[in-house]
Amino acid sequence: MKKRTAKKAFQILSLSIGVAILLIFLLFAIAPKAFAPCDPKHSYEAFLGISVEHILGTNNLGYDIFSELVYATRSTLLAGLLAALISLVTGTLIGLLSGYAKGVVGEAMNGVINFFLLIPMLPLAIVIGAYLDGGFMDIVLTISLIGWCSTARAVRAKTIKLKSAPFIKIMRGLGYSRARILFCHILPNVLDVAAAKFITTVASCILLEATLGFLGVGSKVELSWGVMINYAYRFGGLARGAYNWLLAPGVCITLLELAFYFIGSFAEGRLSVVKGGRSVLE
Repeated sequence: MKKRTAKKAFQILSLSIGVAILLIFLLFAIAPKAFAPCDPKHSYEAFLGISVEHILGTNNLGYDIFSELVYATRSTLLAGLLAALISLVTGTLIGLLSGYAKGVVGEAMNGVINFFLLIPMLPLAIVIGAYLDGGFMDIVLTISLIGWCSTARAVRAKTIKLKSAPFIKIMRGLGYSRARILFCHILPNVLDVAAAKFITTVASCILLEATLGFLGVGSKVELSWGVMINYAYRFGGLARGAYNWLLAPGVCITLLELAFYFIGSFAEGRLSVVKGGRSVLE
């Protein structure tokens, strides 16, 4: 009993921490002017150290690093959310169709899912990103192109289980169409799995976007945390010991990943409780 209470308290604490961190970054993204002390494009003396006026100092162009960090939150967070949303829709649809389809069609779609699962995400994203113009939506589509497969696999497994459930067999006997069964009755029952995968997918997409930005194949239009690390590495941040410029975006990426991990762990924990307890499907 004590272990269960302690575990529940830890889950609630981690969820609270995750929500608090995410809320701070959401506020940065929604209203950057309210939190940035300076105009991110106003130039001061280059490579100023940490001070009261410049919390994280300035970069090689004299831009306030903290202000850039705040303004870069929007593109980083938006890229991750959009890519995860596209991956969610794509993965859910492919998972539904592959799980419900029979014979060769179902196996072929399952083969496509497994093929994408076997391909290393980062090398593929680098190759695709290198051939694109580097626009914001180009990067989002690149990430979503390879981020849907884990959702598809989870939804497919749930769909296979559901299509043999008694209530689905009854609907088939009553003459319900396949489309109605699939989208009106099976789809609502796989949304819990898809939602849980969405949270972890956002974290993966943000990390991949930051990695592409650091490697120089990210967005060339929008400033993001990954692009900031790339600029710090390329333009003297490491040589001059300006670790505040290098580390600040990395710490933000880590905190945001941690927030989604805490929220995703809580969501998956609640989902497993429902499955093991009073699930209406089992």
